[in-house]
Amino acid sequence: MKLFKYLVLMAIVGLTSLFATQYSVDVKASMVTFKIRHAVVAKVEGKFNEFSGSYNYDENSSTFSSFIGEVSTASVNTDDEYRDKHLKEKVFEVEKYPIMKLELVKQDGNSFETDLTIKDTTKRINMTISLVAGVKNMFILSGKINRKDFGLTFSDTSKIGDMSVGDEVEINILFGAM
Repeated sequence: MKLFKYLVLMAIVGLTSLFATQYSVDVKASMVTFKIRHAVVAKVEGKFNEFSGSYNYDENSSTFSSFIGEVSTASVNTDDEYRDKHLKEKVFEVEKYPIMKLELVKQDGNSFETDLTIKDTTKRINMTISLVAGVKNMFILSGKINRKDFGLTFSDTSKIGDMSVGDEVEINILFGAM
């Protein structure tokens, strides 16, 4: 009986893959952004300028059977040269950890269960996927993480800086296909 259930499940997965189309993320029409509290009342917004991704999407069922994205940590940009240098050297440690990775585990409606890897730490996080109104195959993937869960702390002895930055990071990924 277990073998029968397994074969039925594999057939369903196989059929779902037949109707899905493979896409590459159009980096010119896409963005990877973040927001984090700074100095208690302000929010710092930033983005990553270099990233890539691909996904399988079935328009008929509005489902993703795969999504994988990679971001170059050295491409962090907050429009502040000093802060960006600090983020690259002390927080992301880009020489040692040049890539962040996000991979779909499963989709349930507009909920995306993903594995996020930052600095060799992988955590399962839940994100929300939504279609951009009026634009075919353009999506927004949103979620929040605790930066400390991924070792995104200051690698020097300055605890004052670490305390003045919030722990929660809002992530938004706008993406579409080529």
